[in-house]
Amino acid sequence: MPLTVARAIPATLLEAVRRVVSSAARFLRQEHIFIILVACAVGYAVGVVIFCFKWMISSAHSLFYGQLMAHAKRGLTWEALWVPFVVGLGGLIVGLMNHFLNPRKNSGSVSEPMRWAAVDQGRAPASEILFRPVASAITIGSGGSAGREGPAIVIGSAVGSFMGSILKSSSERRRLLLGCGSAAGMAAAFNAPLGGIMFAIEVILGDFNINVFSPLIFSSVISTVTVRQLEGNQPAFTMPAYALASGFEMFFFAVLGIAGGLVAALFFKVYFACSDYFSRRKLHAALAPTLGGVLVGFVGIFFPETLGNGYDSMESALHGDLVWQLALGLIFVKILATSVTLGSGGSGGLFAPSLFIGSMLGMTLGSGFHYLFPAHTGTPASYAIVGMGAVMAVVGNMPLTNILMTFELTNNYQIILPIMIACISSVSAYSYFFKQSIYAEKLRRLGVTIWRGRESSIMASIKVADVMNRSFEVIRESAGFKEVVERVTKSKAYFFPCADETGVMTGIISVQDLREFMLDEGLAHVVVAKDLATHEVITLSPQDDLNVAMEKFAIKDLEELPVTDGAANPRVVGMLKRKDAIAAYQKASIRASEGRPAAVR
Repeated sequence: MPLTVARAIPATLLEAVRRVVSSAARFLRQEHIFIILVACAVGYAVGVVIFCFKWMISSAHSLFYGQLMAHAKRGLTWEALWVPFVVGLGGLIVGLMNHFLNPRKNSGSVSEPMRWAAVDQGRAPASEILFRPVASAITIGSGGSAGREGPAIVIGSAVGSFMGSILKSSSERRRLLLGCGSAAGMAAAFNAPLGGIMFAIEVILGDFNINVFSPLIFSSVISTVTVRQLEGNQPAFTMPAYALASGFEMFFFAVLGIAGGLVAALFFKVYFACSDYFSRRKLHAALAPTLGGVLVGFVGIFFPETLGNGYDSMESALHGDLVWQLALGLIFVKILATSVTLGSGGSGGLFAPSLFIGSMLGMTLGSGFHYLFPAHTGTPASYAIVGMGAVMAVVGNMPLTNILMTFELTNNYQIILPIMIACISSVSAYSYFFKQSIYAEKLRRLGVTIWRGRESSIMASIKVADVMNRSFEVIRESAGFKEVVERVTKSKAYFFPCADETGVMTGIISVQDLREFMLDEGLAHVVVAKDLATHEVITLSPQDDLNVAMEKFAIKDLEELPVTDGAANPRVVGMLKRKDAIAAYQKASIRASEGRPAAVR
């Protein structure tokens, strides 16, 4: 081989390698590919952290109780009398942690990731990655009535946001990574990747497109695989086999769903009643969860099933090993115990208590249905499965997530129809009493309104007074037809408030209202402005936000609304156009994506 050829071969190979590396670099620099790779890293990190979190809960339970609960029996035994002390001690420790290590007073519920995604442009406190697992493990491990799934979502969201901060990501990318973390946390907690994906879309992000969907898939799947590798492929619950007994059962599942909605409404009421009670007491941050723990501990003496996350009792219900009388009582006791635990400042989630309440409700009603109609109903255990989804769908306002997740947990397609019927019936019954989930209501009480994802939080920050047009023309209601036509033809406006002699608005005139009169010259001497005006007017207040404005625009598909001072005899102070509201939102959205205040001034 000639020397020149021999020298050319390495140079050619080197050039080929350079081209491959350059092409690979260009491929990886694509936004969509890069975010998928980061989502995989988020999923792996969340999987590891949630595995450690589960281990911490088990260790905390062993630390607080040892063999105590193995020997405790229902009733006043010497061992059981220690339970209030143990749960109270756990509350004291968590209270001290909240006081010294949680300056933002984050609750650790799913409402926090909702707020981070909707209001804070995906920024979550990195301290939640360390603080939340410890605080929640102590609450649950000491016997506080709470679940691990909510904190898992909070932890995962914080991991995703932290990853975005490390990469100095834009707010849009950081928000997406926070959603990836929440999906990974949900998937790792339930061993249900589909449920995690749908949860992030339905509850946290409120957005669905391929650029969002793909990273969520990778983070959720990687998190689930990581947890399965570390602890084995253990399902969240061991589900019994299910088969539809007859078509008549659909009616019974609808009844179960309605009952689930009513029970969820009761849960809502008791939860906030307990929260308000402890808030009014104004106890020290460490004393409130201590008192709550002691109260829950006394309940646990007689109903030890309500302590902790209640997974063992749920397993018993799912296999028909509980009597319906006990299951019925546990519904109300668990509602009270969970409300006291979390309302007093304990750290934990509502998902496991919701599943517990739903399983007990399903067990109770299923026993009754099976006793009355044995030929047309399945076992009570099948109703416990459906009841879990029915109550949780309402508490978290996530019916689609629960439909998919129940299918994942049972791996049985026949459960889809019953769970769909029950979830929708439950949501419908609950909505008769309350329009928001517990999480949304918690945010509303903090002044944050989330509707359809992030958009409402931006629009809620913009007041009508910031956008309305203060230069407008008012027509006297006594003005003649010719005067009205002359005023309208010389103006660029399309809507004109009509007012009496004192300036009080009595109606509104649009260009459309004039058309039917213009061709009849005989009316010119008879008709006045009052006859032309529409008197049932939809109005806005300067303090309304753009969410309210857009809802009112949509009532009759209007393009412009008058803004009044809100008095008993209203006077017009401005006019708001739909296009101006949309332009203000778009401007504020751009500012928010750049990390600047969203409000328009």
